[in-house]
Amino acid sequence: MKTLIQAAAGLVLSLAVGGAFAQPYPDRPLRLIVPFSPGGTTDAVARVMAQYLAQEVGQPVAVENKGGGSTIIGTEALARAAPDGYTLMLATPDFTVNPSLRAKLPYDTLKDFTPIALIGTYPMLLVTRVGGGLDSTQKLLERARAHPKQLNFASAGTGSMPHLCAELMASLARVDLMHVPFKGNGPALTDLVAGRVSMLFSGAPAVDGLVQSGKLQVLAVTSKSRHPALPNVPTLAESGVPGYEVIAWFGVLAPAGVPPAVVERLNGAIGTVMAMPEVRDKLSSLGADLRASTPAEFDRQIRSEIDKWGKVVKAAGIEVN
Repeated sequence: MKTLIQAAAGLVLSLAVGGAFAQPYPDRPLRLIVPFSPGGTTDAVARVMAQYLAQEVGQPVAVENKGGGSTIIGTEALARAAPDGYTLMLATPDFTVNPSLRAKLPYDTLKDFTPIALIGTYPMLLVTRVGGGLDSTQKLLERARAHPKQLNFASAGTGSMPHLCAELMASLARVDLMHVPFKGNGPALTDLVAGRVSMLFSGAPAVDGLVQSGKLQVLAVTSKSRHPALPNVPTLAESGVPGYEVIAWFGVLAPAGVPPAVVERLNGAIGTVMAMPEVRDKLSSLGADLRASTPAEFDRQIRSEIDKWGKVVKAAGIEVN
């Protein structure tokens, strides 16, 4: 009799648990971590995506800014979150650069996360001051070769994407450049316009106004082929740096262990959102190719970039204290 009662109790419990897990996903609000302070490009992209993702999944999607530590603070928060699909993060290339810059991270970049979708890719732009005598990449490289370590470049900080873009160019073109790090892209642009630094790699939104006003000029794009929005601007590979290719990106990550069905649901919903004309219109200033990749494609992108930037960081001897 005791065994029969235990079996019946187990059946009731299993049915109760099964019923709990049978609730459709999602049945409560989601949060989207942005590992940067409010106001930047990544934050803007996250808020557009969150607005329309909420419509698609039928639940609110709250954007939560966790800036600091070169995105490490926000990324650690994601790693520690429950793997239930209710906590996501909008990642950038910093995610794949940090493993090479720091001997120890509070998470394992390859084991502690579930790739959901790569949602957008865009080239960086090599820009210089108008009237500064560097109106082509060829002239820039010629001056760098004639004056080793005297031609300087600005960046948004040591280990940032603008920094690594310049280091990759220096490595492939075999020139020595002087790095001048700033605390963010804004101060770097101010000194570039003033002529205190010679060049900068940047995303399009940050420099578009300065280019339109005639203060800055775009010498090259970092993509493998010319960008449709800038058909007259050559690639760096065309401009004397063979093999050069850098594509910046945004992607959605979740903690490791998210159920496959939830990953599939999220990937499909994000794919629908990124195909919406209104989303593409709101993010048009990025000059980005907007589409949702498969989780497997995003995983390959992450692994490839960890390897690529690891080599650049090692060759340049970049250290972050």
